[in-house]
Amino acid sequence: MQITIKKALLSGIILLQFITLTTLLVSNYISSQRSFTNHAHKLMIDYADNIIDNSKRFLDSAQSATQLSAQLIGLEVLTISRQTDLSLYFYQQLKQSAHLSGIYFADLQGNFVHVQREQGLDQTLFTRKFILFDAASPQRKSRLYTHDKDFQILSVKQIAQENYDPRQRIWFYKALENNAQSWTDPYVFFSSRKPGITSSMPVYNSDKQLIGVVGVDVSLATISSFFNNLDLGDNSTAFVTNRLGEIIAYPNEQIIQHSANESLRFPHINEIANPAALAAWQALQDKSDIATIDGRSYALENTATDVKFSFASKDYHGMFKAFTHHKWPWIIAIYMPEEFFLADLIANQQLNIIFGLLISILACLSSFLFINHITASLRKIRRIAEDVRCGKFTKSPLSTSSFIELQQTQYAFNNMIDSLIASRQENKQLHLTLAKTDSVTFSRLSIVAEYKNDSSANHLRRVSRYSEIIALSMGMPEAKAKELRLAAKLHDLGKLGIPDKILTKPAVLTAAEWKTMQNAPLLGAKILHDAESSPLKAAHDITLTLHENWDGSGYPHQLTGQDIPLSARIVAVADTFDTMLHARSYKAALSIETAVAEIRALSGHKFDPKVVANFDSSLLAIVDIYNELSPNITVYPLPLRRQQ
Repeated sequence: MQITIKKALLSGIILLQFITLTTLLVSNYISSQRSFTNHAHKLMIDYADNIIDNSKRFLDSAQSATQLSAQLIGLEVLTISRQTDLSLYFYQQLKQSAHLSGIYFADLQGNFVHVQREQGLDQTLFTRKFILFDAASPQRKSRLYTHDKDFQILSVKQIAQENYDPRQRIWFYKALENNAQSWTDPYVFFSSRKPGITSSMPVYNSDKQLIGVVGVDVSLATISSFFNNLDLGDNSTAFVTNRLGEIIAYPNEQIIQHSANESLRFPHINEIANPAALAAWQALQDKSDIATIDGRSYALENTATDVKFSFASKDYHGMFKAFTHHKWPWIIAIYMPEEFFLADLIANQQLNIIFGLLISILACLSSFLFINHITASLRKIRRIAEDVRCGKFTKSPLSTSSFIELQQTQYAFNNMIDSLIASRQENKQLHLTLAKTDSVTFSRLSIVAEYKNDSSANHLRRVSRYSEIIALSMGMPEAKAKELRLAAKLHDLGKLGIPDKILTKPAVLTAAEWKTMQNAPLLGAKILHDAESSPLKAAHDITLTLHENWDGSGYPHQLTGQDIPLSARIVAVADTFDTMLHARSYKAALSIETAVAEIRALSGHKFDPKVVANFDSSLLAIVDIYNELSPNITVYPLPLRRQQ
């Protein structure tokens, strides 16, 4: 009994799907839904604490760098008068702490030393800025240095009129106002236009006199990049906001940077194109509006506040926790889809695996009988297909099969091989016929073209050989160069339509005669119009554009430069060179030296300079061809090659 593969596979798949679906439904029914809120809360608390700890580490190192710098400057180990030493120390601090973006010191007169980290195209750069205050002049001057990662100077820029006054910046007067180490609120840095915060501290000398303020910048992109590296799963996000809903740090730091560039402010949560985050924030606002629920306060202080909300047909859990370090009014926000927390269902996968194994065993046993029979025939068919792909058309003996499709496929493959063998023989014969036809066509047409050509014997052969040599020198594939050699023989085919009295006229042509002469390319192209073989198409292009000049002064269409086919540009040089060497009714023959000089002189005007250069480099081979195909001609010494 024979059945189709389609029926066999469909029956098996339907049976397996039914068993699998039933098993999963039973398993899901057995695995009752439990509350995952506690697990979600703990997981998000761990994420928030991790974020706070890492942020604290960044900020504590900035604070330590601020205090150390203030001590060294206060003890005059480093002074602003030794700007190079001070900037080198700042560079070392930035190099040791990758999250610090800049360190600087300003004295009470407005003198300023600033070293800042920058990101170049392919490496980290550092900029160093000196602002010098001259009491005798109201204007301040500054110098801006650019350094590589090893602090080697790359460039120096003098700024005659410096508008930046560090004493008017928030970090300067906040340090003086608090008279202690202080932190600014998040703001956009003046120099880099990047959002961040600054740790600043007043500096006193050994006599307890105030001499200036030192500052250390921390880019908020550091915290944002940490968020970006958190593995929170799909549709989950963590970010930092203040109580007004302004985003301080976000996984996609470009959103914050864009707002900083555009308006020198931080984006609001409703401006970041994240509706899920906005829904989480709104859920917090709704919950915070309630003073107490069951005696429990939801004031957002040091404890975390849980929220639950829905968005896009999904239930989410969110958590907001106050940022306790340095008393900033920041809030760590995390939200995740509820499905992320279905950890208990993972435990049920073990039961599902057991059921799946049993089903797989049954499926394998039932499928083995089918597969064992099918694969033998398929392997045979595959071998036949591989042989066909490799060009080996060998028929294989048919094997019996219970499946109709397999039996029919073997028949079809053998029939296909018979057809391919016949087609190969037919194509081979057609290629031979076409090649012979092309050869005969060119031979006949070249004989006709030679008949109307008043040049010396073998002119067409020489020009075609020259053209091949130049084409190979220019890197043209050998097959294409041979095709060009064949097509070049027909370059003067259009002269068939020009009266002999014009072609052989020894005097200057009249305007009417010259106009008739300019029709030769069009006549030749018309003869070769609609040619199907590749050599004849190349001959058509050469015949039509042979007399076009590189600078656009040729005819019939005044083409310029690369608009002229390369084949025509090559043949134009070869044809002109050979024509110069032989006398015609309207001119005397030139020496090889004179002809080469003329070709070089016309480079960039009549001829393509690149073709002329390759003509130059091929002169020895071209002269050999000339000697071979120009009997009884005196050959002058080869001219010196033009210097490239």
